[in-house]
Amino acid sequence: MSIPFEDNFEDVLMKASAGQAIGKRELAHRSGLSFDSVSSLLSGLSDEESLRSVAAVLSLNAEALVAMAEGSWYPSTGEPEVLRCYNTLFPAGYEGMTVNSFLLWDASTMRAVAFDTGANADQMLADLADLGLKLGRLFLTHTHRDHVAAHQQIAQVFDDLEIFVPEREDYPGAQTVRDGDIYELGPLRIEARLTDGHSPGGTTYVINGLESCVAIVGDALFSLSIGGAARAYELALKKIRQQILSLPGDTLICPGHGPMTTVADECERNPFFARG
Repeated sequence: MSIPFEDNFEDVLMKASAGQAIGKRELAHRSGLSFDSVSSLLSGLSDEESLRSVAAVLSLNAEALVAMAEGSWYPSTGEPEVLRCYNTLFPAGYEGMTVNSFLLWDASTMRAVAFDTGANADQMLADLADLGLKLGRLFLTHTHRDHVAAHQQIAQVFDDLEIFVPEREDYPGAQTVRDGDIYELGPLRIEARLTDGHSPGGTTYVINGLESCVAIVGDALFSLSIGGAARAYELALKKIRQQILSLPGDTLICPGHGPMTTVADECERNPFFARG
């Protein structure tokens, strides 16, 4: 499944500008560019020299930003057989917006857990039935409506479903998840890590026990970008570095939007985190 990137280079510029409270005129002044040149960049018209100039002001990696604008790379990942991604249409904010949800199971017991619900659970429910899986738990990375939209659809099928929500966010009937909490699914170990910034309680679920580590990150981190965090920008960057990018390089990152990626690729290619 080829899922489009959540953000383009201009989205990265806008998120970095908003997070640092740098308006277009200030960005033009500090980068030595004209106001029109900055406006063109923010409208999606790429110019390498201008990109490099604004990258320096916004503390973004210029090489990664230019490469992103060129659009020559797409992540190549190998997903474990017991993990599935569901990408569903949720056109709120812009036409064609999609959201991801994930299903994980233990092949020995056929017990399964879901992470977020997406906008539509038809395919997830079909897979659960086809594979003979029993869904016992639903873990929410955060409670933004695109991530919980199909909850009732799932609950109608699994009426004893346990729901878990980050402690800083409210959701009816859910149990509280705290930073550091551990859950088990057969031989698999699921660790909750607080990755707030995009949302007050945004939580990443790190799964160990597979061939390589898996991190369900919600909207904290996207391939080549981050979730919007205008009010907690530095906190969001800090938590992503500490809680996600500190994981082994081959860790599979499963974001709430856009394609799956790896820690190594984001450390090398994400304009927010790549090192010069």
